[in-house]
Amino acid sequence: SSGINAEYGGMMLEVDQDGDGAINFSEMLTIMIRMHKQTRESQNLLKVFEVMDKDGNKRISKSELKKALKLYCNKKVSNDEMDRIMQEVDFDNDGYISFVEFANCVHLFK
Repeated sequence: SSGINAEYGGMMLEVDQDGDGAINFSEMLTIMIRMHKQTRESQNLLKVFEVMDKDGNKRISKSELKKALKLYCNKKVSNDEMDRIMQEVDFDNDGYISFVEFANCVHLFK
């Protein structure tokens, strides 16, 4: 909960344009628009993740990622390249890419 409070506290500092420590209607609209964009982006990422997760087990295997790169990006990737990609993306080293790992990776390349 402290992470959430810090996140909203940071957002409060960003949107409190007049610096009075309170949020007026216009500043509240700014927060609502940002939250909506973040939610929509997460939903879109989840759809992409689910397309890549062919077996529906809520994680992307190395072979699923390799097939997705070939099919959607027209990129054939060697096994060595796949190993390097997995090392960079699979933060918990379980051999799969979770949705959180996928989302973190996508945000790194924005």
